[in-house]
Amino acid sequence: MKFIAALFAFLAMVNADCYMMNPRGSNDRLNEANTDRNNANRMFDSQNNAKGGFCYGPAMGYYEGSLLTIEWTAQHGCGINAKLVCNIVLQYMCSNSDAAPVDLLRDGSTTNTITNNAQGATAETNGQLTYGMHEPYSFYQACSTRQRNKGLWINDRNLGGNTAQFTRQNNNANRFAYECPEERDYFPYWAPVPWVDIAVLVPTLDYCPFYQAESFNVKSKFICTTGGVQAAPNNQADCAQAGLDWTEVPAHGVPAPDCVIAPLSRDNHLGNGGAGGHNNFYNWTLPFAKDLPCIANDNCNCALRIRYNISTGDLGANGNRPDSGFIDWSSNGAASPITQDPTLEASGANFTLAVDTSQFGRTFGDRSYMFHIRPRPSGVTGSNRIFNLNVRGKRGNIVQTYPATEYDFMPDVFEGRVGDYIHFQWTGCDTNPAGNAGEGTDGTDRSNMVQVMNLESSVPATAEWLKSNTPLFDTPELRLHFAMIGQTGCLTMEELLAKNNNNAGAVEQDKQNCMKLNAGTPYFDGGLIRMNSTGTFYYMNTRNNNFSNGKSSSPRTTTMPEPLNKTSKTA
Repeated sequence: MKFIAALFAFLAMVNADCYMMNPRGSNDRLNEANTDRNNANRMFDSQNNAKGGFCYGPAMGYYEGSLLTIEWTAQHGCGINAKLVCNIVLQYMCSNSDAAPVDLLRDGSTTNTITNNAQGATAETNGQLTYGMHEPYSFYQACSTRQRNKGLWINDRNLGGNTAQFTRQNNNANRFAYECPEERDYFPYWAPVPWVDIAVLVPTLDYCPFYQAESFNVKSKFICTTGGVQAAPNNQADCAQAGLDWTEVPAHGVPAPDCVIAPLSRDNHLGNGGAGGHNNFYNWTLPFAKDLPCIANDNCNCALRIRYNISTGDLGANGNRPDSGFIDWSSNGAASPITQDPTLEASGANFTLAVDTSQFGRTFGDRSYMFHIRPRPSGVTGSNRIFNLNVRGKRGNIVQTYPATEYDFMPDVFEGRVGDYIHFQWTGCDTNPAGNAGEGTDGTDRSNMVQVMNLESSVPATAEWLKSNTPLFDTPELRLHFAMIGQTGCLTMEELLAKNNNNAGAVEQDKQNCMKLNAGTPYFDGGLIRMNSTGTFYYMNTRNNNFSNGKSSSPRTTTMPEPLNKTSKTA
């Protein structure tokens, strides 16, 4: 049965990558203190280099309807680019935090892959659920039962089976937790999915009507069932012939995804390759309780997903077009426009090209760690704008952190207006790769915020300067809170030297050295703060200011009073 679907494709490159920078993308990591991740099959198939990803930190909590800047890097470019055809798909998924283990979205406590049975979802270690899980086991069961879409272009690949586990990119059905390989590789998918579509970033707006109309946000999907359970047939005709039920599954019932032109980025580059020297980003307005019921009860466990999909013009004039002319099964085998490692004539000589047909048409991806979406505090209405200000990056110098970045605030430039709210919060970890350079206790992330005089400044603003200028935070108590990030049990330099026998290296590592933020925790919540007056402000992180992008500054339009509310939910 032939289906109309948009193929997510990629250039013929082995190590081409997509990394989520904000929120912190895992790239299948958890808490291993290694340069490379332990297990590329832990939660999902990223297709990325093993060095990528940030270590696990306590969960962030974002307010409903707030604006979150999603930032990423994509190695081979995107946007309106004559060299390629690219799509970026952003999605989220949530479960109730008190859901049964078979449905509970979580990060897990081991880097091992969840087992391929019902017991995997309920397994415990030391009183905690053992395995990380996004998609539920029932989703993978349906995938391993449902026949694959044989109308798809698979080039010259020999697939090892006939279920949706087998794709051109994954012809041996390697398992990545409970992710369905066919669903991962194709969008919009023709069967129900637990992911909610946020946005599709495209090379031309001509694709938008198709993507939005076919999204499971708004369009119900059909599956073949027997006794209410997924059966093998993937189309109505085969289902009827088998005497089974062609069953409609209602859509998510939320608005269609946003569809916009993908931001331009250069190819063969991971970094600030977007407009204005920034990473590519999308500003996501988080859902309200009316679209996500778990928000009202403050019990949402959520994850964010990015898929990076890129192709070339070799597939034909309309071969990448999702709504018509899309390359399909009729171009398989000898009819394929691409062949494995071909020897071709050019300029009177023969040349052998390095072409892997499993990668000529490819999807890459990343996912965040678990986060929470929370109801707004009393006094903040749905019409009030809330912006999230976070910290991106990881411990290390530029070589050690690659393909991530060193520390920076996110967004690094912000413009608001009087009456807006900013939620200041950030997270980090204590398991950065061993040996990575940095300040304070080895392996740890810690960040604070202090005002500086201007963009060029590398030292905090003095008390005298603050008296004659508008401060970033109105009160000395609030300024101290952001500078010290709630540390207690601090020792003076004299006390630290005495405790450590005048060993400067030991003082640097001492957990009571609050001057290096060592007594702080990886997660800091500065609270929700209203902007009350206009001005431009610059600030820095005192601990992480010895690397090229450690200092962060951002235009502001207001000073800020006491926090209205703090979030404390971290698990």
